[in-house]
Amino acid sequence: MISSVRKSLLLFVSVLVLVNSLFFITYVLLVLTPGTSFWAIVLHLILVTLASFVISLLATVFFARFVTGPLHVIGDFLQGLRPGVRYKKLENSRNDEIGELAHVANKLAERINEDFHQLSIEKDSLDLVLSRIGDGIFVLDGEGVIRSINPSAENIFGISAKTGQGMSFIEAVRDYELEKPVRQCLKTKKPQQEYLDLRNRGLYLGMIVTPLATEPGCLVLVQDLSRLKKLEIIRKDFIANVSHELRTPVSSIKLLSETLENGALEDPAVSLKFLKQINQEAGKLEGIVQGMTTLAQIESGEGRLKKKPVDICKLAGQAAERLREMADRNGQELEVILPGNGVMVMADASQLEQVIYNITHNAIKFTPHGGKVKIQVTCDGLQVVVSISDTGCGIDPSDLERIFERFYKVDKSRNSRGSGLGLAISRHIIEAHGGHIWAESEPNRGSRVSFSLPC
Repeated sequence: MISSVRKSLLLFVSVLVLVNSLFFITYVLLVLTPGTSFWAIVLHLILVTLASFVISLLATVFFARFVTGPLHVIGDFLQGLRPGVRYKKLENSRNDEIGELAHVANKLAERINEDFHQLSIEKDSLDLVLSRIGDGIFVLDGEGVIRSINPSAENIFGISAKTGQGMSFIEAVRDYELEKPVRQCLKTKKPQQEYLDLRNRGLYLGMIVTPLATEPGCLVLVQDLSRLKKLEIIRKDFIANVSHELRTPVSSIKLLSETLENGALEDPAVSLKFLKQINQEAGKLEGIVQGMTTLAQIESGEGRLKKKPVDICKLAGQAAERLREMADRNGQELEVILPGNGVMVMADASQLEQVIYNITHNAIKFTPHGGKVKIQVTCDGLQVVVSISDTGCGIDPSDLERIFERFYKVDKSRNSRGSGLGLAISRHIIEAHGGHIWAESEPNRGSRVSFSLPC
């Protein structure tokens, strides 16, 4: 079956031959006569040939514009296709192969734009996931050079995507321990997994390195497990601390009761002394249990706050008066600095007074004879700040961030009085009020524990 373009071409050639033949015959019949000389005939033949050539050339140009012109337009259209660039559809009113080619070109352009749009959606979704995911992600080529990096990886290693791309992995992370699983994965083409404790940088990292499936290179997933590691340490310390706090009074009660049972009960003076000690140790146990119960209620939300307008200056004065005898007994000065007018806050009065009491009690306990403890209340109209400072031994920086943990004691020998729950309870009470609590200290230069509440 002959195509439309071939039919047009055959028709064109046939018409061209017919026209040239008719032109030549007509010229011979009208111009040539029996008496025409040879050179005149040659000249006329040359003129006829030139005229026929001009006619054929014009006809060929016309046909070329008819056939190849649309092909050039379609070619330019296809070359100009770019993903995401708007285009004007090819006009098409022909029913031949050229028209079909134009139709296919339009469909191809639509398909490219649809595919690009779909890829853009998928890329945006992937970028969103990578930007929100908490794990650091690197994509490396076969030489270990970074091709892409996500924001979490930037934060973990303190680099930017702009400077990180094009760097080698070891240059970016600056640690050979981190490079080992990457180098091993690139060498063996097998997944690698490592857990690395970078104590010099305060990081505990988990690494999963996976080779790329379609090209040389690997995907590096870095998990910052530092907080989980810290929580694990806190959990272990908590178990050790609570065990010690409970074991000491329990052991004392057991020892005292065994002593009574073995004959000390017969001596009224000794038995009375031992019973008082047993009562004291039982009181310690009761305090620990009560403190843990209070803390659990606050954390779970069961211990609901009974908020009402209270004068925090009055609460600070009451807490100071409760502890003044203790300060006088230790030969310490207890100073209270309050604004001229009272400062009203929405709070649970009993719990807030207990916070001030707990912090001040700690300050007195760790301040030597002749020292000074100061309670100060300030207000800027937006929030009220209560600060309790002392001239005691201070707190080591390594302990400062942990003093609000339950059962944590700065005194490593654990000879200090108290259960180690006071500051933990205080922190939860203040946070339940929508406030913030913090501590500042330098060893041998005293400490200051402060908390703020909205006015």
